[in-house]
Amino acid sequence: MTPDLNLVGLSQPLRHALQALAVVAANPGKSLELTGVARRFSLPESALAKSFQSLVRAGVLSSRRGPNGGYRLDRPAKEVTLAEVIEALGGSDRRHGRCLLEERACSAGGTCALHAAAVEADERMRSSLRTLTLADLKLPKKSKK
Repeated sequence: MTPDLNLVGLSQPLRHALQALAVVAANPGKSLELTGVARRFSLPESALAKSFQSLVRAGVLSSRRGPNGGYRLDRPAKEVTLAEVIEALGGSDRRHGRCLLEERACSAGGTCALHAAAVEADERMRSSLRTLTLADLKLPKKSKK
């Protein structure tokens, strides 16, 4: 049994956008309708539309209206890093500057027992996200019913 993966610090809309981008990246050169992409993972279409609009402004996606319209990658998937996507969508929702153990600001003068480990984990995550690209995202296999 594989445990569920819930990346610490990534908001639900950001995780949804990454799922949807996996579908777009798996269909290079094709414009995909937002409705179909959202339906694939039962994602909220209105929230996904906001995310995709931000990604269009950031130059990750392009959009076209009308017949054969939809969203497509503006560049090859191997050229778009996950860090770029996260930045375009406003970063993570991690409690910036908040202690992981206590309800207070985490400062150099009063750090918690997890402070050093959390800083190291954050840097490892940022480093990984700068090297991973949309080409690294893999769609889950559809289960047969």
